Parts: sequence; C-alpha cells; structure tokens
Amino acid sequence: MNFDAIKVHSAPEVLAQQIIEQIKAGKLKPGECLPSQRELARMFEVGLGTVREALKILDVMGCVEVLRGKGSFVAENLSAILNGAPRLEDALEAVSLAELMKAREVVEIGAAGLAAEKADAENIKRLREITSRMIAVNASSETYYENDFKFHIAVAEAAQNQAILEIVKLLVGKTHTHTNFMDKALGISLPSEMKQCSQSAVRVVDWIEKNDAERATEEMRAHLNIVTVNLKQQFPRP
Repeated sequence: MNFDAIKVHSAPEVLAQQIIEQIKAGKLKPGECLPSQRELARMFEVGLGTVREALKILDVMGCVEVLRGKGSFVAENLSAILNGAPRLEDALEAVSLAELMKAREVVEIGAAGLAAEKADAENIKRLREITSRMIAVNASSETYYENDFKFHIAVAEAAQNQAILEIVKLLVGKTHTHTNFMDKALGISLPSEMKQCSQSAVRVVDWIEKNDAERATEEMRAHLNIVTVNLKQQFPRP
C-alpha cells in the first residue's frame, strides 16, 4: 500500500504561492503595485504578520520588490525571474534563518561581552575543551554543528546570567533545524568554512579569557556573521 507524503505548509508560504499564481496568470502585471499589507491581509483573511513574511519570501525570490514607504511591486522581468528564482521552500528557509541569525546577534554578541567580565576558570576550561574539539574534529557536519552549538551555549553560561542562557539555548535549538539547509544551500560544513568558524571561536575565547569585552563582542559578531555572509551571497535579499 502506497501513500503520498503529506507536507504541512506555513501560512506565509501558502500566501506567497497564491500571489505567484496570480502573477503567472497575468492578474498581477510587471511593475504593478500590490495592494497594501492591510488590504492583502483582508483579502486573504490572514494576519499582518503572515503578509509581511510572505512578501519577504517573494522579495528573496525576486518576484516582488518591497520599497519601504512606497509599497510592494511586481518585478519587471518576470519570465527570467520566475525561471531562475530560488525554490519557494528555500526562500522561506532563507528568510527564517536570516531573522534567526539577527536575533542571535542581538543576544550573543552581548553575551560574549558579559562573559569577558564574568567568566571564571571553570568557564574558560569548558570553552577551551569545546574549541579544541572544534579545531581537531575532521568528521561529519553533524559532529561539527554539535560542537559549535555547545560553544555558543558555553559562552552564554560564562556570562553567568540565567535569562541570557535560556534565550541562547532557545535560539541555538532553532538553528539546529536549519542545518540541512545550511549544508546544502550555504556550504557551512565545507572544510574551509568549518576551519574559519573554529578559528573564530578560539579567538572569542581568547578575548573572554583576557577580560576584553570589546574585542570579545567584535569577534562574536564576526563568528555569527559567517553564516549571514554566506546567506546573502546565495540569497541577496533575505
């Protein structure tokens, strides 16, 4: 007995697909301004948040151009864009990952600075153990991500602030759901990328151990930015 796979689509994904179908059918024409976000929400009976996420997805795909203060416009060269656009699923994940990395920057850069002020000898020992494994490991991407995620949690632990630790655990856990995408679309687990990330992690710990909050925050920003840079290279408008 055979069954077709069931795929659960998010509300923004469904809305984005409906707008694409309207564009393909010629009901929305190149250069045309879409209805306002509130009007789209009313038309499709969804929330404003769903509309905003759908427009972000379409922007990443190149089907729609969102101009702040002016509105959202159907792209001019639709045939070329629709034929060469990222898959809807990839655009959705690119938007989700970009927002997640921005949230991680807000929390973890500050956590690194606080760790430089608060970390004790046990925290430093734990961080050194993890970064040593990151440098030494030459295995699967799964092992690499496991060590990298432990590093970020250990930095949060070194900040000695329970609220920050819980938030970092939540954000890191959400990042784990994107590892396949990060491998296939961004190449984060390529040897050169893993080496760059590992070396950056070591430098974060160096500055934490030296109680240099300013440089610890700068290096954590650079460490997190590795994913963001690769994301923007593959998806210029996430």
